[in-house]
Amino acid sequence: MRKELERSQYVGLARPAQVGALLSLGPGPLSVCWSNPSRSLHVTGLGVAGEGGGDVTWLSSLPPVAPPGPWFGGWAFDAQRGWDGFDAERWILPEVLAWWDGASPWMAAFGRAGTSVAALEARLAGVGEVEPFTGSVAPRVLPGNRAKWAEQLEAALAAIRARTFDKVVLARVIELESERPFSERAVLKALEARHQQCWSFLVRGRDGRAFVGASPETLCEATGDSFATDALAGTSAGGEGGALLRSDKDRREHQAVVEGIRESLAPFALELSVPASPSVKVLANVDHLFTPIRARVKPGVRGLEVAKALHPTPAVAGRPRAEALAWLRAHEDFSRGWYAGAVGAMGPAGLTLAVALRSALISGSRAQVFVGGGIVAGSTAEAEWLETERKSKAMLPALGVHDE
Repeated sequence: MRKELERSQYVGLARPAQVGALLSLGPGPLSVCWSNPSRSLHVTGLGVAGEGGGDVTWLSSLPPVAPPGPWFGGWAFDAQRGWDGFDAERWILPEVLAWWDGASPWMAAFGRAGTSVAALEARLAGVGEVEPFTGSVAPRVLPGNRAKWAEQLEAALAAIRARTFDKVVLARVIELESERPFSERAVLKALEARHQQCWSFLVRGRDGRAFVGASPETLCEATGDSFATDALAGTSAGGEGGALLRSDKDRREHQAVVEGIRESLAPFALELSVPASPSVKVLANVDHLFTPIRARVKPGVRGLEVAKALHPTPAVAGRPRAEALAWLRAHEDFSRGWYAGAVGAMGPAGLTLAVALRSALISGSRAQVFVGGGIVAGSTAEAEWLETERKSKAMLPALGVHDE
């Protein structure tokens, strides 16, 4: 994962788009989606023109707002615990990219160096719109194993008492089955509508499965020598931000994340800005303790290098990181794959990555929803189970699961 990205050259051609809703871009399945409605960011892509990274030479003028990326992808939480069909790290250049420039939609076609303008024009001409699925699904939710969860949590607390680590993030999977395939586009539309401050995403594996989600946590925004990241840990039900700020357990959980990020950034930073106390980030279904952390990095340091040193943060793994990861490999009974990994966009404008949370892996009529919670001294199986239930409410309604 830490190898230098292979470099190769590509060409691109941009044109105003006739497509309406970007989520209807077709005719093939979406290869990528990356959006944040609160920032007027909306991007979708079809196909794969290239992999690994590289420079794009434009064969046309660009609109006032250049396309994000144009490379999209990320990496798994732990390369040792991957998913079939998903690389440990993968970056793709879509064959066709559609984005919103704040006033109107645009599209761009990409190909390897030497691809003609006529070929790129033909690629754009072949794009149409697909009718998004608007019917309802009522998937069956398979019951989770609360006894197993309690056993794992007690094992984590025993490791904390033994001073193996101060914190570990324990996750679980919620399994869904439906009589008809889930509509990825409908899921994304629902996520964008409800979670407008979050990073909505789709990453497609080589096997056709889609990893989708709406993450509240920014891993990094890196431009030039500026590097920004968020500490997001400590959770309560919506509307309980005051109690969250007073909670000793949640403040300790959050402080472990802040200190872990500070330690990871220190070797790269000339300047580091960390607020003394967290604030509360209010989301659609939960509240989180939140600390924005900003750095100015040393000359020659690349944002991707810093992001990989930072990830996985204590917010998704634990602290110390190596000990927490080793424990998770031994005790967590499923592969996280890209859940709690990194997803986002990189290109000339910089690197933007979100931590891949509030997410699901969709395979036809089956879906797996991933949720987790930070375990520190004082955690209980009941409270942490309820926290994961609250977090699941970010994803389940988009998949057609609603509270009675």
